[in-house]
Amino acid sequence: MTIGIIGAMPEEIALLSDRLENITRQKRGTRNYLQGSLFGKKLVLVFSGWGKVAGASTATTLIEKFGVDFILFTGVAGAVADDLQIGDIVVADKLIQHDLDASGVPGIKRYEVPLLGISTFALEPRWVELAKKSAGRYLAEDLAKDVPTELRAEFGITSPQVRTGLIISGDQFIASTAELRRLRTELPDAQCVEMEGAAVAQVCHEHGIPLAVLRTMSDKSDHSASINFPSFIRKIASHFTCGIAGKFIQEV
Repeated sequence: MTIGIIGAMPEEIALLSDRLENITRQKRGTRNYLQGSLFGKKLVLVFSGWGKVAGASTATTLIEKFGVDFILFTGVAGAVADDLQIGDIVVADKLIQHDLDASGVPGIKRYEVPLLGISTFALEPRWVELAKKSAGRYLAEDLAKDVPTELRAEFGITSPQVRTGLIISGDQFIASTAELRRLRTELPDAQCVEMEGAAVAQVCHEHGIPLAVLRTMSDKSDHSASINFPSFIRKIASHFTCGIAGKFIQEV
């Protein structure tokens, strides 16, 4: 099995790339794909860039050019559910593109992907459970030594939790209370919001490739998001991504 791992920002995959063995690099378009191995598994690791087009393009290349059998998308997201805290982890069991609306065409519903006839991309339960288990193991076994107490305290991270649920994606960085209220009203089951996952899920659905999506909460999707986000990415995100992905790879 060859596993493709995508991060939406270079910081999110930096530590993981340092652990790869027998690395070869290929540049496709503007992206650098790192082929190597970890824990005896073949990997292709790549920074996708932000947004649905970037995520979908990267996933397509992983499938068609590198022949990956599975994709793991890991990175950060903004919390939508009001009980999620910074540092909590959401594992997607389904994904929706919250900004997709072709409902002006008769017979097409809001969020539905035209011609596919579906709006929600449900992920295979066995991969969802494995991702949840991997995240839980990282928090229990490695977080305390990877991220010092004072650094966790800086972001209010005390006892981070893992849950599964709906992740929503769109080409917007949500950083206002008004937008957050709108998403909660329109998609009350949404746990968190990001910019790539549902687009990657559509590509994987169309190619028959299994997928797991894990997101660490970097902010609360409100007016504080733009203030907290860069610092969280720089200081915290890479540890979560590397640690959880490492646990996942060992279990596959």
